[in-house]
Amino acid sequence: MINAIARGDERAFEQLFREMYARLCVYAESLVRDHEQAEDLVQGVFCDLWEKREKLRIEVSLSAYLFRAVYHEALNMLKHERVKQEFARFVEEHGKRSENNVEEFFLQESRNEVLAEIKRAVDSLPEQCREIFLLSRFAGKKSADIAGLLNISVRTVETQLYRAMRTLRAKLEHLRRTDVFLFLWWRK
Repeated sequence: MINAIARGDERAFEQLFREMYARLCVYAESLVRDHEQAEDLVQGVFCDLWEKREKLRIEVSLSAYLFRAVYHEALNMLKHERVKQEFARFVEEHGKRSENNVEEFFLQESRNEVLAEIKRAVDSLPEQCREIFLLSRFAGKKSADIAGLLNISVRTVETQLYRAMRTLRAKLEHLRRTDVFLFLWWRK
């Protein structure tokens, strides 16, 4: 059936929808505890399946794939609800529901997310490359100082810094934020 759906066979997709929709809704409702949210979630899974049909590589049964997709979407939905609740608590704790408080909260959350992504990207660099990058950016060391400290050539330091910058720009490109730009070019 997945091959027919991958080829764009609407009848096969409709048949799958009729066979699985009710069962998936019951499963989703057991996870999110809300009938309407469960239906929205399952409809979203089917929409994704149809939109990505040509690229999908399902290694398990189609039924197992759909249940797993519903499970992950339910987790995402619950996580989103938890963030909304935390935000509501934050606003309650900080008194007024002024735009400044709301804006400040989201800016801080945004910064935290950006910093976490930057940290993951830096941590993913090869050991020597990461060490040279950190010495340059956070210890304020110049290439010659780093070369002497690590007993390597200045050219090696410059090459490793270039590689680190290129890798980090590529890994953080999706953020397209001033924070990332400043992080990559900032020196003490």
